[in-house]
Amino acid sequence: MTEPLRTVSAKEVASKFGYYTDEAMLHPVGIQRHGTTRVVMLSLKEYERLLRRDRQVLLVKDLDDETLDAIRNAEIPDEARQLDHLMDDSETD
Repeated sequence: MTEPLRTVSAKEVASKFGYYTDEAMLHPVGIQRHGTTRVVMLSLKEYERLLRRDRQVLLVKDLDDETLDAIRNAEIPDEARQLDHLMDDSETD
C-alpha cells in the first residue's frame, strides 16, 4: 500500500531547505501554502522514473503521412514473425 504524502509548510521548507531536500531523496514531500499542497519535492531518480512512464496517446487519424509511412514500411523482426500464427482466424480443435 502506498504511504500518504508527507506534507510541510512552505515556510518550514524555506527555513530547513537542506533537511527537506534530504527527506525528498527518501520519499516525496508535499509543500503546502495556506494549507493547500501546491507542489511535491521528489528525488531526481523518482522524477526520471516518472518521465520514463509518461506516454502520449495518439489516434491513427492524428499521425502525419511521414509517420504512417514509417510504420507501414518498418521491418518486422524475425522474433515477431514467429508469432504470426497467433493472428490466424481458423480455429483448431
